[in-house]
Amino acid sequence: MMYSLLFLGLGFLIAVLCTPWVIRLSASGIGLDHANESRKLQTEPIPRLGGMPLMLAISLGLLGILIGEPDRGSDWLPVFTGSLLMYGLGLWDDLRPLGARWKLAGQVLTACLVYSMGLSIEKFSIPGSAGSIDLGFWSLPVTVMWLIAVPNIVNLIDGFDGLAAGLGLCMSVTLAIVGLHNEQVAVACYAFTMAGALLGFLVFNFPPARIYLGDGGAYLIGFTIAALSLTSSNKGSVAAALFVTLVALGVPILDTAFALLRRAVRGYPLFHADDEHFHHRLEKLGFSKRRILVGIYGVCVVLSLVGLSIIWSQGRTLPIGICLIFILVLFVLRYFHLLRTWDDFRQKFDRIRNRRRKVVQYAVLQAQVLEIEVDRCETSGEFWPVFHQTLRRVGFVEAGEVENALQIDVKYNGSTPWTLHAPRTKGAIEEWRRIAECFRPVYVKALAKWKS
Repeated sequence: MMYSLLFLGLGFLIAVLCTPWVIRLSASGIGLDHANESRKLQTEPIPRLGGMPLMLAISLGLLGILIGEPDRGSDWLPVFTGSLLMYGLGLWDDLRPLGARWKLAGQVLTACLVYSMGLSIEKFSIPGSAGSIDLGFWSLPVTVMWLIAVPNIVNLIDGFDGLAAGLGLCMSVTLAIVGLHNEQVAVACYAFTMAGALLGFLVFNFPPARIYLGDGGAYLIGFTIAALSLTSSNKGSVAAALFVTLVALGVPILDTAFALLRRAVRGYPLFHADDEHFHHRLEKLGFSKRRILVGIYGVCVVLSLVGLSIIWSQGRTLPIGICLIFILVLFVLRYFHLLRTWDDFRQKFDRIRNRRRKVVQYAVLQAQVLEIEVDRCETSGEFWPVFHQTLRRVGFVEAGEVENALQIDVKYNGSTPWTLHAPRTKGAIEEWRRIAECFRPVYVKALAKWKS
């Protein structure tokens, strides 16, 4: 146990010493996150290269593990290779944004490579049961799905100071305890290294944040959690360790599930960012950032303890974990989405469905056409009339054209907003803002092409 805690201190020391250096590096203009979207509330650019000290910490931590167990290098090669590649993919996106398809392709290739190196889910067994299911052919798709799902879940919730890092810290400690319980000291040391690094990173990431994780850091945390949950399983059988991870990740998993369902129902692309995650909802209810973090941390700790109890009780507390997740779902539906009765759900669903058919899908398609128009048009004088005509076609109006119109300010360069106007009688400001965000990438692309 004391040996493992040394790795916790190592990770913390590396993060505390190296993170300020990364902040100074970004001050030169490298890897800055600008408030170029309406959901981003910072007033100044903030570095988003927080994954660097985390990657350095787990690299040195693994070096220490291999010094103690030099004959186990092949066991750790897939974990470290996957972590390095996943972090590199995210770092690339932080420095030069990639499209969602390219990132997904890179994640799938990384997961397939890791699978070929031996990190896989071969059998599936429920804690407390005697038998197990051999996945056979399904081993590859299930493993790949797990290894890319968790990093994306962590990345999707990384929109709030200290949230992803704090949940990653909670999960790392949980998996370290699982490793100690299974007498896998090396797994515990690796997890404690990540936990220490995240604790040190939180010194600079806790509100108000001076540095963000970025996609690189979020992917690194997520892949480490996914890989360690498999490494903690015995002989390729995913049993208690996987259930612990699923229960402990209850908050980010539900947040992601609701986000994807919300966007699918409304007709927006699944990776279309919005400001309706759990933390955004709580902030709109008037809670401070620190209170929101403490509350979400508390829920994560409770779920992690329930997850650990699945191991300690040999699966007997699994129904309790499922029940807690179900209660959390009901809480979100009632207080975040205001669905108290079946009639509330039906009325809201019908309203969203009608607006999706009439407005949202049309706006998304028009934005895609304008993307082509930017490439096709040779001059700004040819493009901008088409652009403004399209905005009118989806419902936006000129300033003063409609009495008491809504004003929608869309951030696109971190400072000066792009202002649009819309009829108050045809939708709430949040709905118009989501539609305006569909056209923001086109607007930015056109400005970049015709800077003059």
